[in-house]
Amino acid sequence: MKYKCLEKLNSDNSNKSHRFMKFINKCLSAVLIGLIALIVMEYSPKFKTFMKEEVLSKNISFGFLGKLYNKYFGEILPESNTDSVVKVFNEKLSFQKIEKYLDGVNLTVDKNYLVPAINSGVVVFIGDKDNIGKVIVIEQVDKATITYGNILNTSLKLYDYVEKGSFIGEVNDTNLYLSVLKDNEYLNVETYIS
Repeated sequence: MKYKCLEKLNSDNSNKSHRFMKFINKCLSAVLIGLIALIVMEYSPKFKTFMKEEVLSKNISFGFLGKLYNKYFGEILPESNTDSVVKVFNEKLSFQKIEKYLDGVNLTVDKNYLVPAINSGVVVFIGDKDNIGKVIVIEQVDKATITYGNILNTSLKLYDYVEKGSFIGEVNDTNLYLSVLKDNEYLNVETYIS
């Protein structure tokens, strides 16, 4: 029994060491990519112009970059027990009625409705806005920015990555405000969510 406990302890330490080295490798890879980009930018006027015009002067989609990073490098902080993680909330948006309101719509939903994310993305704002109440703004992987309004009871924090269908928060009453902004214009929410 004593030897099995020691084997498990050594195995746990080995897993922690492996995860730590994986994290260090990902950090070093990100730094290396950044340094290579800076060196190329220094010696290539064409690349420097491209970076100024296309990357630095335009809005960067953090949701898109997060998805791209996770695709090629994996999660930055690996979970310790990924096998035991079970999703308990993976829903689709449902509502009874839709009405135009401000730059988006008000959806009539059930009282205390649990709001799912329409698409994956990064939380870029959490706060209060006039006529909408508490809002959560997510920049999605499709480069659209969606505003969920009239929300309470959320565990999200700024710059959290949210998966499609995961829990955003609870509606304050029976109205959920939604607006979708893409390429500096508001989209028809009803068409976007169907």
